[in-house]
Amino acid sequence: MIEPIFLTTKKGSKIKILTPSEYDCMDSHINKPYLRTIFHVAFYSGMRYIEVQRLYDRSDLWQQERHTIYIPRELDRKVKRVAPERYITPIPPQLESELPYFFLNPKPPCLKVWDENLKRWAKDAGMDLLGISAKMTRASIESWMSVSRLFKTEDVCLRQGHTELTQLRHYLALPFTDIEKTEIKRRLSGWV
Repeated sequence: MIEPIFLTTKKGSKIKILTPSEYDCMDSHINKPYLRTIFHVAFYSGMRYIEVQRLYDRSDLWQQERHTIYIPRELDRKVKRVAPERYITPIPPQLESELPYFFLNPKPPCLKVWDENLKRWAKDAGMDLLGISAKMTRASIESWMSVSRLFKTEDVCLRQGHTELTQLRHYLALPFTDIEKTEIKRRLSGWV
């Protein structure tokens, strides 16, 4: 089995970066449709899990005609956040088709339960549990967007609320195989 990919935070903890096959494997082990929808929304939006939870209560932030999710500052309350707001744009087809169900389904669970769910699904999928957490979906889609080369670096940074340096340092040099890069590019090609 090929070695996993991780990001290491400043504090030294690991964040798992999902490859396309790991995403598929994990997704196939989510047995409740409403939890699968939350997984898809968290992954394809690249939002922090707290933002996903708060979006559930604010369906007005989904700007359907603009194919955008508006993230005002108060949605995440991240202390280090520089930008007063950001837009998740473009909303990919994988996300747009899930959002109507997301708002009709039960509320996303608390962070602790979500992390436990992710670990259970990863374990059921035969994956190592190192780095499996709510941060994984955000970090994975950011890395996919970066390595696909379909998006300008500044667009990824603005969408995700990062400085360019952070995005470049973390995501551009990840060791995806050529086969994984090709599959990532195929999956994201409908976004642009």
